[in-house]
Amino acid sequence: MKKKTKKLTYIILAVFLVSMIVMTIVSRIMNESHIPIVETQTPRSASLVLDAIGRGVIRLATGLDTKVQDGLFEKDTYYVEGYFFDKVYVENTLEGSKIQLSIDGKKVEGTLVTKVYNYREDTIDVVISLPQEKDYVAGNEIEFVLENTKVKYPCCIAKDLIYEEDGTYYVYLLKERDSILGNVTIAVKTQIHIIAQNKNAAAISEEFGKETEIIAKGVKLEDGIKVRKKEW
Repeated sequence: MKKKTKKLTYIILAVFLVSMIVMTIVSRIMNESHIPIVETQTPRSASLVLDAIGRGVIRLATGLDTKVQDGLFEKDTYYVEGYFFDKVYVENTLEGSKIQLSIDGKKVEGTLVTKVYNYREDTIDVVISLPQEKDYVAGNEIEFVLENTKVKYPCCIAKDLIYEEDGTYYVYLLKERDSILGNVTIAVKTQIHIIAQNKNAAAISEEFGKETEIIAKGVKLEDGIKVRKKEW
């Protein structure tokens, strides 16, 4: 009788263990079926065809303006403060050179006053004087114009990879993470800084390596969720 009871106990335990294994496998399959399948792209070095070689903002010099105090401008003088993302062009442009500007759709010729390299944004910050006989609005954004400009950048990505939220740009990177079930891949929300762009691509200041995988749009993503890369 004891042997039969013991045997029955073993059978029940074996059935229980098999049931647990089956449930775990089914659960994993069910979970995997809900994991978004994503496609990825990688950044690359590229030359972008741009509508402008830089951007800036119109300023009105006041008595407290350091540029007035430094003797660059007189009080109540309009000028432009901005940056060139075509570094090669402006490096070969001397202070005092004429710069073509687009203000409210009209071409205006300004004069380059100062230029300094911005290491953080990888641009060249400039101050440009304006002809004072025209009407300007302080705070208006303008562009520095050069027709058919081609500028090479070390890190470019497709525009359709980029998300925007409250003026901040970001992408989702595909990353591997250790878990109790082994390695899993997740989407990581990552902020980027755009330094130049056209209709199709954007140059960014982040130095993503060629092996970096950026998740394409097409599925709903959140920071940290599991994803599975599409196998071709």
